[in-house]
Amino acid sequence: MIDEEFLNCCCCRTALLLRGSMGPAGPTGPQGPAGQPGATGATGATGATGATGPTGPQGPTGPQGSTGATGATGATGPAGPTGPQGPAGQPGATGATGPQGATGPAGPTGLQGPTGATGATGATGPTGPQGPTGATGATGPQGATGTAAQTQALAAYSTPAAAVANGSPVVFDRNAAQSGTAITHAVNSADVTLNEAGSYFAAFSGTAAPQQGATLPLTALVTFTLDGTTLSGPASQHVFTDASETSPLAASTVFTVTAPPATLRVNSSGGALLYSNTSLNVFRI
Repeated sequence: MIDEEFLNCCCCRTALLLRGSMGPAGPTGPQGPAGQPGATGATGATGATGATGPTGPQGPTGPQGSTGATGATGATGPAGPTGPQGPAGQPGATGATGPQGATGPAGPTGLQGPTGATGATGATGPTGPQGPTGATGATGPQGATGTAAQTQALAAYSTPAAAVANGSPVVFDRNAAQSGTAITHAVNSADVTLNEAGSYFAAFSGTAAPQQGATLPLTALVTFTLDGTTLSGPASQHVFTDASETSPLAASTVFTVTAPPATLRVNSSGGALLYSNTSLNVFRI
């Protein structure tokens, strides 16, 4: 590279121009003694820039300088045109159901509308005058005394123990009381005759025991029959497992007679039994 100070010297520039038309330079002579510095001449015109020499090796990296102030943000350019819509993607898998949110607060209660005005009450008419009290009428003759309805009832019983075969009726050897004609019973008979249509109530009680030689266990069962048909519902039973055992039996029922006369009985079944202290009470109700 040509030294800039050399280029600025007028004489040197002349020598350089002449060198272009002269032959090759001779060998450099020995350097003479340094002359006295002359006056600095005027600065010549800047010569043409020489060719750039080869780049020297990169020097070591200097320390990082301080961060400069942030520059002003540039203006945002206009938005570009919207591109065409891409194809729809495959639906993603359904996500898990999220937890139920808390119940929101109840809304305020609406205001009650005003109560309508009460209509006017109509005027009350005047009270009419009270009429005079009429004369007391003569007392009529007393009527004939009526007859009270007669009680229709029967009470029959037996005291000593009496044998009753399996499937046979219990016999009552006495009548304690009888009222009216609707219910009749002959002593030493099992039949109670009902002579009037209507509703009746019957109640039986007694003490039962197995007859000597009876097969045990023995189930004693007491029922009511009307004209040979067992009345449904009422019954009393006991299972005997010892020949010396005794047991009370009792049953009651309400029934209706539609075609008198009808025959009521107390029937015993289950085996050969002895009955004592038996009683039968029948009422028409």
